[in-house]
Amino acid sequence: MRRRLIRGKGFVILLFAVIFSFGVLGQVDTRMHIGGSDWDVDVVYINVDEYVYSSLVSQDDFGQPSSSVQTLAALDGAAQEVENKTTKDAGTVASLPELTEQPAKDATSRADSPLQVATPPVSAPPQVEEKKEEKKEEKKEEAKPPVFVHKVNPGETLWDIANAYGVSVDSIISANDLRNPNLLSVGQELNILSVQGVLHKVATGESLWEISQRYQVPVDEITRVNNITDPSRIMPNMKLIIPGATQLRPKDVLLVNGQLQKAFDWPVSGRISSTFGPRWGRMHNGLDIAVNTGTAVRAAADGKVTYAGWNGDYGILVVIDHGNNVETRYAHNSRLNVKVGQQVTRGQVVAYSGSTGNSTGPHVHFEIRYRGNPVNPQNYLK
Repeated sequence: MRRRLIRGKGFVILLFAVIFSFGVLGQVDTRMHIGGSDWDVDVVYINVDEYVYSSLVSQDDFGQPSSSVQTLAALDGAAQEVENKTTKDAGTVASLPELTEQPAKDATSRADSPLQVATPPVSAPPQVEEKKEEKKEEKKEEAKPPVFVHKVNPGETLWDIANAYGVSVDSIISANDLRNPNLLSVGQELNILSVQGVLHKVATGESLWEISQRYQVPVDEITRVNNITDPSRIMPNMKLIIPGATQLRPKDVLLVNGQLQKAFDWPVSGRISSTFGPRWGRMHNGLDIAVNTGTAVRAAADGKVTYAGWNGDYGILVVIDHGNNVETRYAHNSRLNVKVGQQVTRGQVVAYSGSTGNSTGPHVHFEIRYRGNPVNPQNYLK
């Protein structure tokens, strides 16, 4: 009887032990995820626009997911905890929480932070476009000032035109070399400059240095205003703005501000046999150049023939009027090549040399006169 009782107690104890062991093993099985069972976990989707933030999903003591997703964001070297809103149903998209910067209580470095989120570098905006715009502005500033062409309307005066374009009357006069500003014709074209200066037309063989010397304006200033890259390659008939100039001074202009210029061509090439000045007890009003008979005699400048024929001691004489009370004389010729009233150009043949009139041998007697008075030709021959 006792043996049966002992055996019954032992069976009960063994039964409780087995039941207890199953309970313990169940907890261990659950914690160690033994048995291959699946967890019911809510799936959270995070909408990321530019950067991906790292997140951790915490668990409770029993291996179940917590009710919130906690994200640690590294701001200014300090790790801060930000709570994200949980989703009610699986598959619901959770919006990215707004991050607000708060001062950290403990100044912890990135090395001490339990979680560091790499902050992507933000590059500075490129400056290429700004540089291009600056270059364009510089080019605009260096660009050649425009020259406007204005057609005179009926009843329009030079003052009206100057006022309309915002320039001075003198600027228009100098840019167009107007002899009489009060005489304008309807339909007449006037060059209007946007800067104070004159418009110069480059002559054949004229250099920028020569133009600079004539107007007393630096070469650098002329090239800058006209946007010239190579000063040695200016072309004939090119129009240049001469900044600051008040009067046109074209090549070979004979008179500037009432003063004769060194702008006359030699009528012939030869030896000077007699100079200007007193000779044999009287005044010699010209320059004698010894040449063979029949040598071509050429005009020293543009002008109009006012005399062509015999004239006493001069023999066969040609007189050319160059305007502004300037004239030249060619004497002792053998024959003529022009007639009175004819327009001639610089270098044109007007006669052929000889020894007519009061002459001791074949030569050309050349004179320059201003306001009727003879001057020394050697001072004005180029």
